[in-house]
Amino acid sequence: MISVNEIVAFNLKRVRQERNLTQDELSRLTGVSRSMLCSIERREKSPTVAVLERLCNGINISLAELTYTPTPEMSVRTRANIKHYGAWEGFEAFSLFEYDPDKRFEILWQVVQPHSERSSEAHEAGVREYIICAKGVFGVQVGEVTLQLQAGEAVQFLANYRHRYFNATDHEATYLMVLYHE
Repeated sequence: MISVNEIVAFNLKRVRQERNLTQDELSRLTGVSRSMLCSIERREKSPTVAVLERLCNGINISLAELTYTPTPEMSVRTRANIKHYGAWEGFEAFSLFEYDPDKRFEILWQVVQPHSERSSEAHEAGVREYIICAKGVFGVQVGEVTLQLQAGEAVQFLANYRHRYFNATDHEATYLMVLYHE
């Protein structure tokens, strides 16, 4: 896994070079000493939050851009490297692929225990959920519509209002969820 220092170093150097700035010029723009800039770009020092803020303000970029990690051409998720996303009573979620602003989606794997339910608040405008049942039977309620999905079945909906997931059976259910930001 790439460290935050490596990500900041790469992005800082990339932006500096794209703008044809020397380290001295970058130092004047940001108020960060040239020696500190050299140390950051060589990954020898970790910038403080104050230094990150001065860098972002001085070259007019967001912290998200300075810490952005591009998606590799190929990535593999195994049980050993899947990130635990969250747990609620009877529900457990794992992030297979985290949100990528270039692609505008994320993919979660969810496990639902028997006789469990969970409500979700409305997402921000423009978020669409795609849900594919992988195992068992579970329900989805969106507004006034309630559906029961079996393995191999799917639903998609605009998620900008409350919705609910539930497993009314005696067996565990699993599903994939794609959150797409339109």
